[in-house]
Amino acid sequence: MPKIPPNMTEISAYIDKDVKRRFKLACTAIDKTMSEVMVDLVETWLEQQEQNKKDTKEH
Repeated sequence: MPKIPPNMTEISAYIDKDVKRRFKLACTAIDKTMSEVMVDLVETWLEQQEQNKKDTKEH
């Protein structure tokens, strides 16, 4: 089992096998791990959610 870096935790999700295959290929093409891309995607999604919440409160 790989050692989890400090300040990190593991998450789990179910996705279609073909989506995973395509995701892995896309990550490999840009020389990034799936974990690196997942962190970027989750952070971007959270920023969008926080902005949406902020925009809703301002109106």
